[in-house]
Amino acid sequence: LLAYLVLIPYILNFSLELRARTLQKVKSTLQRILISLMGVAGIAAVTSTLILGSEVYKEGYWLIQWVKNRPENIRRLAEPFDAHIYYDSKGDSLNYRLLKPLDYDSTKKYPIVVSLHGGSGWGTDNASQVEGSWSAQLLSKDENRKKYPHFLFVPQCVPGTSWGGQPYWLAIDSIVFETIATLEEEFSIDETRRYVMGGSLGGYGAWYFISTRPDMFAAAVPVCGGGDPALASGIANIPVWAFHGAEDRSVPVTESRNMIEAIKAAGG
Repeated sequence: LLAYLVLIPYILNFSLELRARTLQKVKSTLQRILISLMGVAGIAAVTSTLILGSEVYKEGYWLIQWVKNRPENIRRLAEPFDAHIYYDSKGDSLNYRLLKPLDYDSTKKYPIVVSLHGGSGWGTDNASQVEGSWSAQLLSKDENRKKYPHFLFVPQCVPGTSWGGQPYWLAIDSIVFETIATLEEEFSIDETRRYVMGGSLGGYGAWYFISTRPDMFAAAVPVCGGGDPALASGIANIPVWAFHGAEDRSVPVTESRNMIEAIKAAGG
């Protein structure tokens, strides 16, 4: 948008010069009307430019404030979670945050929610994944922890990796599944009530997790994601609550619609 705005002064200057030269050469009423219409069009262009400029300013201001306040937001949102690192047999590691149920009782079985962050959660700080995950923020609220006792597991992708299903990024789904298995050995987790949620990058991950491990998850909530419709027959019996904005400019809504249609065609 800024690149286009740079051109406007040049266009207006050219239009004014052209108008001045034309006025010197032509005197007919019709031509003067046409030249006046050019002036009106120029005013309309300036007005629309000012409106566009105000929108650019608002977007820029919001972005600046978001960047400015983000470190504090990350710290505040991640604070209730315990920070952990899992190491596999190859020496690879996975940063993750874990929130245990309120008044955890090892004699009871609890569900586990796997919350997959979007692109803003990429990093190595083991904190920003909470800020990048709407489901982690929602389910970590006290009222939801009291109403729905559960483990909340929030892993973090390092930049350049994904949860899976993204051809240009290294998938880390295997180490995520290993970490879940380790948690189930340590805590009283109901293996029949594993749930996966995620938005954007995490939405792709949610679709990928249930498509490649349909035996592992009881349900999924993918938001603004997509998957492989060829795998839909394997998840026809898994409850899915999918969300996607029709005007999404980052991930086309057809990504979700194609998966939903494929599941329906498979009898889901």
